[in-house]
Amino acid sequence: MFKSLMIITKKELRRVFTDKRLVITSFVLPMLSIALIYSMMGYMIQRSQDDIEAHVSKVIGSSIPIAVIDMMDADESIEFIPGAFDKNTAKELILEETYDYYIYFDPEFEDKLMAFESGPLPVIEGAYSPKSDQSMNANYKMRTLLEEYRQTILAERIGDASYLQVYDLVTSSIEIPQENQGIDRGIANLVPMLVSIFIFAGAMSIGIDSIAGEKERGTIATMLLTPVDRGVIIGGKVISLSVVALISMVSSFIGVMISIPFSAGFLSASGAFEMSQMSLGGFDFLMFFISMIGLVGMYVTIISVLSMIANSVKEAGAYITPAYMMVMIAGFMNMFGSGTVSSMSYYIPIYNNLVNMQQVLLGDGDLGRVMISFVTSSVITIVLLSLSRNLMHKEKVMFPS
Repeated sequence: MFKSLMIITKKELRRVFTDKRLVITSFVLPMLSIALIYSMMGYMIQRSQDDIEAHVSKVIGSSIPIAVIDMMDADESIEFIPGAFDKNTAKELILEETYDYYIYFDPEFEDKLMAFESGPLPVIEGAYSPKSDQSMNANYKMRTLLEEYRQTILAERIGDASYLQVYDLVTSSIEIPQENQGIDRGIANLVPMLVSIFIFAGAMSIGIDSIAGEKERGTIATMLLTPVDRGVIIGGKVISLSVVALISMVSSFIGVMISIPFSAGFLSASGAFEMSQMSLGGFDFLMFFISMIGLVGMYVTIISVLSMIANSVKEAGAYITPAYMMVMIAGFMNMFGSGTVSSMSYYIPIYNNLVNMQQVLLGDGDLGRVMISFVTSSVITIVLLSLSRNLMHKEKVMFPS
């Protein structure tokens, strides 16, 4: 039985690895495309951010107090353009991106400020374009500058600026022990979802052709006529699909790692993560690998069952697409979760392994929780594998009229 299982497994793997186009599209292209896409995204986002930060905001306005003009002149990132601009003309010029921000003070603003005791507050009007990143950045700069101006006015009224500062707040981040530092939180949230999708996609592309494709072409009938138990046949296909899924996942994961120097700006929470900062040991990688194996078993058997009940590759694709969407939803739920994980989460198929991978990457992995999830996944895998074997023995399924 074991010998027959290995023969079928080798036959399936040989079909994959002797096809150069299949090897390139399944293993090489995912790695290169992911590395290229994430690198380009990181480069373009960083470039856009650099352009925004380097841009000198052009501000126009009316009746601006001298103190505010002096503050703008002192800020090298702001250029005040003197001139008489009415509101409507100024707004049109900002929408045309000739200028970035318009600010309007009441001509009697300073007099009202000096005579103010109670009643309506003097109003400062500002306008920016929501279509322009430079204009929105100018809005942020001017709000900061006007807050500083407000503090100056309050200090003059009270007589001493220190009265405005009720207390000093000193905060510091807690130093995390080296063994619990893990990896950047942003990457730890994203990687489990990517790994899950890579595993499913890698198994799906080969699995559909391996089962539904052979049924459609009629070649699976030849295998069923051999003196080999049909359970061994499906077992060999499942093992080969698992190997292909893992290799595809590793290839894609390498692509993500290659892109990190360029994509850390939007992948990581800090925006400046480097691989040298990663603090994960061999035991952490072991727990991560166990979680991946749990996903591989479930995904491969899910694809096998759905491919087996289909009569063609097209039909199998239609059946598998909703399962693929559920895998993506589980990944998003983990990625954007609240951070609080209940004990029941470790018994929920798919989601439990994603949670464990995230916690391992954050340096909080626990072998007990990993094994609970692995056992849960193994039970689901065995049930689906048994279902696949039963379907393989049904003539109406294997030879539909």
